[in-house]
Amino acid sequence: MSSLSLRWFRRLALGLLALPLAAIAQTPTDQPLPPLPEDLLPELRPYLVSALTEAPQMVLSNINLATAEATRVQYNAGLFPSLGGSGSYSASKATVASSTSVSSTASGVYYSLGVSQALFQWGAVKNRAASGRVGVQLAGYQFADAYRALVMSLRVQYLALVQKKIALRNAEFSLKQAEDGLALAETQLKSGRISPEAMMEPRLGVDAARVARDQAAEDLEHSRRVFLLTVGRDDLNVDAIAPEIPRPGYDPELVNRLMQTFEHTGVNETLSALTYRDYIRLADIDYRITKTNLLPKFSFGAGVSQSNNTNASENSVSQVGVFSSYWNVTASWSIFDGFATRGAKLSTLLRKRSYERTLQNLSAQAILDARDLQKQLDFSWRNAAIGQVRYDVSVATVKRLEEQMKIGKASQAGVNAALLNSYGLDLYLASLRSTYLNNWSQFVSTLGVDPMVSMVPTSYLQHAK
Repeated sequence: MSSLSLRWFRRLALGLLALPLAAIAQTPTDQPLPPLPEDLLPELRPYLVSALTEAPQMVLSNINLATAEATRVQYNAGLFPSLGGSGSYSASKATVASSTSVSSTASGVYYSLGVSQALFQWGAVKNRAASGRVGVQLAGYQFADAYRALVMSLRVQYLALVQKKIALRNAEFSLKQAEDGLALAETQLKSGRISPEAMMEPRLGVDAARVARDQAAEDLEHSRRVFLLTVGRDDLNVDAIAPEIPRPGYDPELVNRLMQTFEHTGVNETLSALTYRDYIRLADIDYRITKTNLLPKFSFGAGVSQSNNTNASENSVSQVGVFSSYWNVTASWSIFDGFATRGAKLSTLLRKRSYERTLQNLSAQAILDARDLQKQLDFSWRNAAIGQVRYDVSVATVKRLEEQMKIGKASQAGVNAALLNSYGLDLYLASLRSTYLNNWSQFVSTLGVDPMVSMVPTSYLQHAK
């Protein structure tokens, strides 16, 4: 891509950001939604916002949108007259072959200017322009849908990063425990309490724990790099990742109301439904254009031209200026094209029927998916509640053992074992909360009430006229 094209694209992207934002994702009740991942983990929100313009996927979508706008301009050109002209200067010399002394020269300036305009094309020109407008609208829906999917992906990835950070903490704690066990074994070996052969298992335990720690660290680092690549940034370090996933919220009554609204009217307003409705409109416009192929078409043309000629010979010199003008109405008629138009019309109608059937199936599938997500949402919330109880019990056990250790009724090894178990339940609870939040995010996204989609500029989502 040339530097000029890059500068133009940057200006286009900045201009798009300056457009007003649409609150297209509004809850059909006055009650706010339970928190989404970016509400519980505020450090995630700036990445979701910047992804609209910086994520590689959205940059490609923006290029597609700009391409659709360029196509609209191209299709719209038929509504305007075409203007053209030409000019030239020429000189010539002629000599009699039998007498080189007899010759004449001619020179002059010539120019012409013409204009043409389609007069009557049975609506084909107007429909082609409408096709360009619908194409821009379609690209806007696809842009918004790409951002909706990207937001869901980034939420899943960041929640996984938090889990992997907890897993790394657990692996480091396990390594510390293994190293402490090896140090104790070495002390026992020096005092003769154990044999040298007994040292193998503690040493292998440290090696295995170190491998597990290194694997957890690499897993976290790789996922961090993938997240940054997806979002189009490079400013997230491990320390900035949240150490835990806060306790989420759940409102089953609000979920039921959202589901009821979606089943009644919302399913027809999802981005996927709007996209296929525009596919149907494009197929219908293509059919109306195609059926004019065998009809007579009329156009108008007019123009002016002028020539200045100077002719010189041995006996005389003459100069003539000629100005002429013309206008015409032209009719063209393709009477028979070997049934090409008939096949094109049939193909367009079948494509339209295919889109209509896909839209029908899409709507039915969307309702089924939303109902299943509603159930999975409830299941994951209940599982998270059970995991919370187990984790709370483990934390209470650690505190109790720490108090008992102060008065000599518990050992440090017992406390460490309880703490390791609590760490494991903490990771398990983070996994359960992540599953619930991912289900909740997918649910609001499927129902078209995801607040983050309101970041998409209004002009991308207005219905084409």
